[in-house]
Amino acid sequence: MADNVRLLAVRSLMKVLPADGGGKSLREVLAEQPVLLAAERGLLADLLFGVCRHYRLLDHWLGQQMDKPLKSSARAVRLALLCGLHELWFSERPQHAVVNAWPDVCRALNAPWAAGLCNALLRKASKVNAEQISRHLDVPLRCSLPDWLWQRFDQAWPEQANDIAEAALLPPPFTLRLSDPSIEAALIEDGLEVRRGQLSPQAAYLSPPRPVQMLPGFKDGALSVQDEAAQLPALLIEVPAGGRILDACAAPGGKTGQLAEYFPDAELLALDIDAKRLKRVRDNLDRLRRNATLVVGDAAEPGNWWDRQLFDAVLLDAPCSATGILRRQPDLKWHRRDSDIATLCGLQARILDAIWPLVRPGGMLVYATCSILPEENAGQVQAFLARHGDAREDTPVEARSVITSHGCQLLPVADGPDGFFFARLRKAG
Repeated sequence: MADNVRLLAVRSLMKVLPADGGGKSLREVLAEQPVLLAAERGLLADLLFGVCRHYRLLDHWLGQQMDKPLKSSARAVRLALLCGLHELWFSERPQHAVVNAWPDVCRALNAPWAAGLCNALLRKASKVNAEQISRHLDVPLRCSLPDWLWQRFDQAWPEQANDIAEAALLPPPFTLRLSDPSIEAALIEDGLEVRRGQLSPQAAYLSPPRPVQMLPGFKDGALSVQDEAAQLPALLIEVPAGGRILDACAAPGGKTGQLAEYFPDAELLALDIDAKRLKRVRDNLDRLRRNATLVVGDAAEPGNWWDRQLFDAVLLDAPCSATGILRRQPDLKWHRRDSDIATLCGLQARILDAIWPLVRPGGMLVYATCSILPEENAGQVQAFLARHGDAREDTPVEARSVITSHGCQLLPVADGPDGFFFARLRKAG
């Protein structure tokens, strides 16, 4: 059955990493998969995420070994070889089993001619390891980043760029938001190690990872999967009793649920442009036994959905490059282009300008992204303040933030928070 999963991984990667660029997200492709046993799904996820995470290093070594490149029509074979390399170098599965498995996958791909090539390459790869291969490579190759992205990291964070690049190669920590603090004892009793976060009072890091549906308290709404950094923007929200809150760009609903817990008496509106993604927000709220009004609409076009009642607070988790969460979504490295950043910055500015008139005098807007690029973050806030004379910044400085001109910028930390940015903006009242 494992060989069937390996074949499924190659066919899935064809959708994620097609030869002509673009492609579906890993999340989309995983959601399309048939029902699998836990071990099978674990193998599939490891292959998909692993190849995307280490793609450039794997592809570089493979290219060096080939007398002539594979034809573009043999894309599936190339991806099968990359999967085999990933298993050899980045998993603990027995090497002989890996070397023996992938030639059969090539045959199942109707490429029997590739079986011998696959066997020879994987046998050669089994005599070296990723550390030996990458030791003398430049950072973009060693850390498997597109050149343009490495250049942006190096320009924005010259002292931290190498650590940022290496952090993106690590598996992300399994982080929860504990809605019910007493559930920690049940998690420990269930054999899990629990380490509390340093920035959010509800954050907890669990090991070893486990399917969240199997955690005690999950079905009852006692906990949710949410990175520690992503928990921080909601902590900045302040509203009077019975106040009105807008969660703009709300899906998949982690912050919506958090706001519903913190402000049970508030009128909470969760907005998203995607009706299918809003269903995830509803499912999340139902599990937490909380409520909010869900609205399908474009945050940049409030005239199509706004009821003309001002909000006391707005949480805008804006569309962004997601460069702070590459360890969670490694496929984004290969889907993004350098030109996308300017487009995203323009969209963020349009949404900010469109949402600001919806905030009552004396109210607030918390702007957040999971990006580490300054133009999307501190630069975006600086430009906003220059455009709006009735806005002032009021962001508490977090102990683990790096110094920026505006807002709080967190860089990704191994076994800690993701890269994240947030800033609180007050309207004159």
